[in-house]
Amino acid sequence: MFKKVTPITVLLALGFFYCQKEEELNPPESGTYTINASSYEEWAYFSFSEAGSVSVANPESSHGWDLGFQRLKIRTNSGTSGPGSGGAINMGAIEFDSLIEAPEEGYVVDTMVIWMPGSPHEDTVSMNPELMEWFNMSGGMPPTITAKDTVFVIKTADGKYAKIKLLDYYDQEGHSGFITFRYSYQPDGSRNLGE
Repeated sequence: MFKKVTPITVLLALGFFYCQKEEELNPPESGTYTINASSYEEWAYFSFSEAGSVSVANPESSHGWDLGFQRLKIRTNSGTSGPGSGGAINMGAIEFDSLIEAPEEGYVVDTMVIWMPGSPHEDTVSMNPELMEWFNMSGGMPPTITAKDTVFVIKTADGKYAKIKLLDYYDQEGHSGFITFRYSYQPDGSRNLGE
Protein backbone atom coordinates (compact mmCIF):
# COMPACT_ATOMS: atom_id res chain seq x y z
CA MET A 1 0.00 0.00 0.00
CA PHE A 2 1.09 3.55 -0.76
CA LYS A 3 0.68 6.40 1.70
CA LYS A 4 -0.27 9.82 0.40
CA VAL A 5 2.51 12.38 0.80
CA THR A 6 1.11 15.81 1.59
CA PRO A 7 2.85 19.13 0.98
CA ILE A 8 3.03 19.60 4.77
CA THR A 9 4.98 16.35 5.13
CA VAL A 10 7.45 17.46 2.46
CA LEU A 11 7.93 20.86 4.12
CA LEU A 12 8.50 19.29 7.52
CA ALA A 13 11.05 16.89 6.08
CA LEU A 14 12.89 19.69 4.30
CA GLY A 15 12.84 21.81 7.45
CA PHE A 16 14.32 18.97 9.48
CA PHE A 17 17.04 18.42 6.85
CA TYR A 18 17.83 22.17 6.74
CA CYS A 19 18.12 22.37 10.54
CA GLN A 20 20.47 19.40 10.52
CA LYS A 21 22.62 21.06 7.84
CA GLU A 22 22.74 24.28 9.89
CA GLU A 23 23.94 22.41 12.97
CA GLU A 24 26.73 20.76 10.97
CA LEU A 25 28.45 24.10 10.25
CA ASN A 26 31.63 24.36 12.25
CA PRO A 27 32.52 27.79 13.65
CA PRO A 28 35.85 29.19 12.48
CA GLU A 29 38.94 29.48 14.67
CA SER A 30 39.43 33.14 15.54
CA GLY A 31 42.08 35.28 17.15
CA THR A 32 44.28 38.35 17.04
CA TYR A 33 47.96 38.01 16.23
CA THR A 34 51.00 40.31 16.08
CA ILE A 35 53.80 39.29 13.75
CA ASN A 36 57.28 40.79 13.77
CA ALA A 37 57.66 41.98 10.18
CA SER A 38 60.16 44.72 11.02
CA SER A 39 63.06 43.38 8.93
CA TYR A 40 63.88 45.20 5.70
CA GLU A 41 65.55 42.04 4.34
CA GLU A 42 63.66 38.97 5.61
CA TRP A 43 60.00 38.00 5.34
CA ALA A 44 58.00 36.77 8.34
CA TYR A 45 55.56 33.93 7.64
CA PHE A 46 52.23 33.02 9.23
CA SER A 47 50.19 29.81 9.09
CA PHE A 48 46.48 29.77 9.91
CA SER A 49 46.58 26.05 10.77
CA GLU A 50 49.39 26.72 13.25
CA ALA A 51 47.76 29.96 14.46
CA GLY A 52 51.13 31.67 14.48
CA SER A 53 54.49 32.38 12.92
CA VAL A 54 56.32 29.61 11.10
CA SER A 55 59.92 29.23 10.02
CA VAL A 56 60.17 28.73 6.25
CA ALA A 57 63.49 27.83 4.65
CA ASN A 58 62.32 28.11 1.05
CA PRO A 59 58.96 29.91 0.66
CA GLU A 60 58.94 29.42 -3.12
CA SER A 61 58.60 25.65 -2.67
CA SER A 62 56.89 25.38 0.74
CA HIS A 63 53.20 24.76 1.45
CA GLY A 64 53.82 25.44 5.16
CA TRP A 65 52.82 29.12 5.16
CA ASP A 66 49.75 31.15 4.20
CA LEU A 67 50.75 34.81 4.58
CA GLY A 68 54.12 36.54 4.35
CA PHE A 69 54.88 39.98 5.83
CA GLN A 70 57.79 42.36 5.33
CA ARG A 71 57.21 45.84 6.72
CA LEU A 72 54.13 47.07 4.77
CA LYS A 73 54.25 44.31 2.15
CA ILE A 74 52.02 41.22 2.32
CA ARG A 75 52.08 38.09 0.17
CA THR A 76 50.00 34.92 -0.07
CA ASN A 77 51.20 31.40 -0.85
CA SER A 78 50.31 31.63 -4.53
CA GLY A 79 51.48 32.79 -7.95
CA THR A 80 55.02 34.18 -7.92
CA SER A 81 55.41 33.83 -4.13
CA GLY A 82 54.75 30.16 -3.47
CA PRO A 83 53.39 26.85 -4.78
CA GLY A 84 50.15 26.96 -2.78
CA SER A 85 46.53 27.47 -3.77
CA GLY A 86 46.40 30.83 -1.99
CA GLY A 87 45.05 34.21 -2.97
CA ALA A 88 43.18 37.22 -1.61
CA ILE A 89 40.10 39.34 -2.17
CA ASN A 90 39.68 42.88 -0.86
CA MET A 91 36.11 42.99 0.48
CA GLY A 92 36.26 46.71 1.24
CA ALA A 93 35.28 48.61 4.37
CA ILE A 94 32.74 46.23 5.90
CA GLU A 95 32.09 44.99 9.42
CA PHE A 96 34.36 42.02 10.15
CA ASP A 97 31.55 39.99 11.71
CA SER A 98 29.17 40.71 8.81
CA LEU A 99 31.20 38.52 6.46
CA ILE A 100 29.92 35.02 7.15
CA GLU A 101 30.84 33.22 3.94
CA ALA A 102 33.98 33.39 1.81
CA PRO A 103 33.44 34.05 -1.90
CA GLU A 104 33.66 30.97 -4.08
CA GLU A 105 35.84 32.61 -6.72
CA GLY A 106 37.66 35.83 -7.61
CA TYR A 107 40.85 35.27 -5.60
CA VAL A 108 43.85 37.24 -6.84
CA VAL A 109 47.20 35.45 -6.78
CA ASP A 110 50.62 36.97 -6.17
CA THR A 111 52.54 38.61 -8.96
CA MET A 112 55.59 40.82 -9.42
CA VAL A 113 54.53 44.39 -8.63
CA ILE A 114 56.30 47.73 -8.49
CA TRP A 115 56.30 48.75 -4.83
CA MET A 116 56.11 52.49 -4.05
CA PRO A 117 56.85 53.68 -7.60
CA GLY A 118 58.71 56.96 -7.85
CA SER A 119 59.84 56.91 -4.21
CA PRO A 120 63.34 56.20 -2.81
CA HIS A 121 61.91 52.81 -1.72
CA GLU A 122 60.76 51.76 -5.21
CA ASP A 123 61.23 48.04 -5.72
CA THR A 124 59.91 45.16 -7.80
CA VAL A 125 58.65 42.52 -5.42
CA SER A 126 56.48 39.40 -5.37
CA MET A 127 53.36 40.14 -3.36
CA ASN A 128 49.57 40.15 -3.56
CA PRO A 129 48.06 43.17 -5.38
CA GLU A 130 44.82 42.91 -3.37
CA LEU A 131 46.75 43.46 -0.13
CA MET A 132 48.86 46.41 -1.31
CA GLU A 133 46.63 49.20 -0.03
CA TRP A 134 45.75 48.01 3.47
CA PHE A 135 47.15 51.16 5.10
CA ASN A 136 47.08 54.96 5.09
CA MET A 137 50.28 56.98 5.27
CA SER A 138 50.30 60.47 6.78
CA GLY A 139 52.59 63.06 8.36
CA GLY A 140 56.26 63.78 7.69
CA MET A 141 59.27 61.51 7.72
CA PRO A 142 58.96 58.92 8.94
CA PRO A 143 55.26 58.83 8.06
CA THR A 144 52.59 57.53 10.39
CA ILE A 145 50.96 54.29 9.24
CA THR A 146 47.33 53.53 10.11
CA ALA A 147 45.32 50.52 8.98
CA LYS A 148 42.33 51.09 6.73
CA ASP A 149 38.97 49.74 7.84
CA THR A 150 39.18 46.92 5.30
CA VAL A 151 38.42 43.19 5.45
CA PHE A 152 40.24 40.68 3.25
CA VAL A 153 39.35 37.08 2.49
CA ILE A 154 42.38 34.84 2.22
CA LYS A 155 42.61 31.48 0.49
CA THR A 156 45.24 29.45 2.29
CA ALA A 157 48.06 27.41 0.77
CA ASP A 158 45.90 24.27 0.97
CA GLY A 159 42.76 25.96 -0.42
CA LYS A 160 40.94 26.67 2.84
CA TYR A 161 39.45 30.04 3.78
CA ALA A 162 40.08 32.80 6.30
CA LYS A 163 39.24 36.47 6.73
CA ILE A 164 41.58 39.10 8.18
CA LYS A 165 41.48 42.72 9.21
CA LEU A 166 44.77 44.57 9.69
CA LEU A 167 44.68 46.58 12.93
CA ASP A 168 48.07 48.11 13.70
CA TYR A 169 51.62 48.58 12.41
CA TYR A 170 53.34 49.35 15.73
CA ASP A 171 54.15 47.44 18.90
CA GLN A 172 53.40 48.81 22.38
CA GLU A 173 56.70 50.71 22.43
CA GLY A 174 55.94 52.36 19.09
CA HIS A 175 58.37 50.32 16.98
CA SER A 176 57.20 49.95 13.37
CA GLY A 177 56.81 46.72 11.41
CA PHE A 178 54.88 44.81 14.08
CA ILE A 179 51.64 44.03 12.27
CA THR A 180 48.61 43.11 14.34
CA PHE A 181 45.64 41.54 12.59
CA ARG A 182 42.37 39.93 13.54
CA TYR A 183 41.47 36.68 11.79
CA SER A 184 38.89 33.92 11.48
CA TYR A 185 40.00 30.67 9.85
CA GLN A 186 37.83 27.74 8.75
CA PRO A 187 39.85 24.51 9.09
CA ASP A 188 37.10 22.20 7.77
CA GLY A 189 37.51 23.46 4.17
CA SER A 190 34.06 25.03 3.94
CA ARG A 191 33.50 28.69 3.12
CA ASN A 192 31.70 29.29 6.43
CA LEU A 193 33.34 32.20 8.26
CA GLY A 194 30.43 33.04 10.57
CA GLU A 195 30.97 32.85 14.33
